[in-house]
Amino acid sequence: MAALLAAGLPATAADAAAGAPDVAERVCRTSRVPVSFTSVPYVPGAAEPAVTTLENQQIFVRFCQPKDKPSRTVQVLVHGITYDHRYWNLPDPDGSERYSWEAAAVKAGYATLAIDRLGAGESSHPPSFQVDINSNAAAVRALISALRAGKVQAPVKNVPVEKVVLVGHSYGSITSWFAASNNPEVDAVVLTGATHNIREFHTPLIVSAPLYPSFLDPAYAQKAYDPGYLTDRPGTRYDTYYAPDTNVDDRMVAADEATKGTVTFSELNNYPLFFRAPLDIRVPVFLLIGTNDGLFCSLEPGDLGAPCDTAANLVASEAPKLGPNVPSVDAYLVPGAGHALNAVRSSQESFGAAQRWIHTTVSGGKHRH
Repeated sequence: MAALLAAGLPATAADAAAGAPDVAERVCRTSRVPVSFTSVPYVPGAAEPAVTTLENQQIFVRFCQPKDKPSRTVQVLVHGITYDHRYWNLPDPDGSERYSWEAAAVKAGYATLAIDRLGAGESSHPPSFQVDINSNAAAVRALISALRAGKVQAPVKNVPVEKVVLVGHSYGSITSWFAASNNPEVDAVVLTGATHNIREFHTPLIVSAPLYPSFLDPAYAQKAYDPGYLTDRPGTRYDTYYAPDTNVDDRMVAADEATKGTVTFSELNNYPLFFRAPLDIRVPVFLLIGTNDGLFCSLEPGDLGAPCDTAANLVASEAPKLGPNVPSVDAYLVPGAGHALNAVRSSQESFGAAQRWIHTTVSGGKHRH
């Protein structure tokens, strides 16, 4: 394995502005991409694990390109539980794009493909028991294949996709580390808001206690999802996704509440297996997390969370779990930030760190549109 680097990355032309950025010039198109796939679960000790095949599932995507400069490098953006593709392009109540990863990426010269995961947002909602970590990862792999094959409608014109950077947040990061494992169609992975350690005595309760069947919530009463589709009870979003970060605009939390999504019971069931499954990621990896991430970072003695005190310690903890063939692992810690990195006031620091890393590691410091 190549040397593992804790990122102290230099500023480049791809660095996002420190303050609220101007509106990024981009063109975007939404569509639904049909995918079919076979999902093979990770079951330790099972000689013949159960296999699920899902045909013609529709994955909703928002494909954006820099205006007049289509990029051959696409960042595929995968959201966490109870969110959807909008997590990557959150509106600022004051009118800027300071909370938009999409805008920061386009400003840096990259295309973005923000998706609704299987069972989320405007994508297909199969029976909830079929929506788990395995089917999520299989759907993302199938979508990346479709993207590389030119089967995803571009905003203006199709250009060959030369590089795919898989970017996840929280459960989307967990989905991404499985989707990227031994996958030659992925060129780099950015994992935000997730590690292989969780706060064992806190996280299961923080995440699961607020959940109830989505049909009981006014936002989903008309959707007719089966009882295995869950959502957060009103008024619980800050405690689950932001605390103890206090550098948060209350209007953003209110907007988060108004646009909350769903999660299935099967996505959460047997969660310890997520962290024990062997991986074989063979491309550079970037870890991005807030030091006050209340789900994954150790915040008090003995809580068994990840070491988010220094980038070097986080890399040392995570790198061995990504597989024996990962060529490099870098990390950036956002001081004081909570779990929902895109929605807090330090968002521009997160976006800048990620775009610098992509510019340096994926594009070699010479980004090619």
